[in-house]
Amino acid sequence: MKIISVREMSPSAGKETLMEERLRRASGVMARHGAVSRIFKIGAGAGAGNYLLMNLFNSFSEGMTSFQKYSADPELEKLFMERAANPAGDIMGPDLYRSVYGDPPAKPATILINRAYHVPRGKVQDMLAMAPELESLFKKVDVSIGVVMPVIAANNEMMGITYRFTSMDHMGTALDTMVENQDFQNLITKANEVGTLKMSRVLSLM
Repeated sequence: MKIISVREMSPSAGKETLMEERLRRASGVMARHGAVSRIFKIGAGAGAGNYLLMNLFNSFSEGMTSFQKYSADPELEKLFMERAANPAGDIMGPDLYRSVYGDPPAKPATILINRAYHVPRGKVQDMLAMAPELESLFKKVDVSIGVVMPVIAANNEMMGITYRFTSMDHMGTALDTMVENQDFQNLITKANEVGTLKMSRVLSLM
């Protein structure tokens, strides 16, 4: 299991470069205090043009210890003062998730597709039971998958499915193959009987 905190940043017009510079500094501070910190840009879908700052931990206690340490770091405090004086955009989160299938790899994928389903609590195990079949299907195109559930978030009946690609070209060829795969289409139909797809997007590692 991995614990994942997610902050989403929406840049103001003309402030993208400033936001990226601040994100890199913040990510560096968090990494110094034990977080495995990754920055993604949303290239398509929900929130296109926004940024995600993800921090990964091995446990809740590790995450809480890291949070307290980096929150007290003078460099992060300076960043927040800079933001107050000259905002580069809006920050949403952090939201907190736990991986329930297919932990994020040590070496992050270059391209991700995130798909979020509304899944009633009573149907969570039914949806999770499909994960091994989904994983098996996507292994054929060298794609790994992951599933996360919210711990502290705006929507606690969400289940997130992540598909991991090595490049945009890899994503294109894999999707070409899978949209023609009848087993995958049957699995999607089955999933839509358990939950409802609410959001999808493409992330690029920065």
